[in-house]
Amino acid sequence: MTSTADADRFFDGADHDDDPIARAVESVRRVTAGLVRAGHRADLSEIAGRIHALADDLEARVPSAHDRMESMDREGRGSLYSPVVGSHNAIAPPVAMRAAEGGAEGSVTFSVAHERAPGVVHEGLVAMLLDAALANANVVAGVAGMTAQLTIRFHQPVPSGQELTIRSHHDRIDGRKVYSRSEVRLGDEMLVSSEGLFISPRNGSDGLFISSRNRMTDV
Repeated sequence: MTSTADADRFFDGADHDDDPIARAVESVRRVTAGLVRAGHRADLSEIAGRIHALADDLEARVPSAHDRMESMDREGRGSLYSPVVGSHNAIAPPVAMRAAEGGAEGSVTFSVAHERAPGVVHEGLVAMLLDAALANANVVAGVAGMTAQLTIRFHQPVPSGQELTIRSHHDRIDGRKVYSRSEVRLGDEMLVSSEGLFISPRNGSDGLFISSRNRMTDV
């Protein structure tokens, strides 16, 4: 079984005030939300030029895909770059999760950048969140696997701008099949519930990452 301490490396809910990359990523999230709020009526010509210059500067500093993967392996913190919980990934909301009895729990506040309509979060992003929550429950149980099937029920629209609670639980194992369930709530209100089927690799948890390393190319 994976201990709570070991499982914590999969979750990135720590305080990153002293991390320059995390602070830069948080600024990018603010810029993204600001662009969405500004809309088509704002004159963003000057800002667009500044953002393009910054993007050119960052692209000139990017290491090879192989070096990035090696760095992630050495740090042992792939969660830093996760599109769900990663403090080093501007796509992530991010979700703050931690190991809990029987699974994982945490919270997230989606921004205007995640909306499909005013005040309503896009369902695809919620599905991404639940996939991670379900997988994390299995990680805590020491039975990590690759996603095979997600069953999601939306009970109510998911609001942006409000802190939501996520809970996930590992259910059972049937051979290489691993089952878990999760939910998203706003206070006591159930917003979304889900169940997941995962397949554990034949060669252990390291098999989750081997194939992706072998296919890495520069982009």
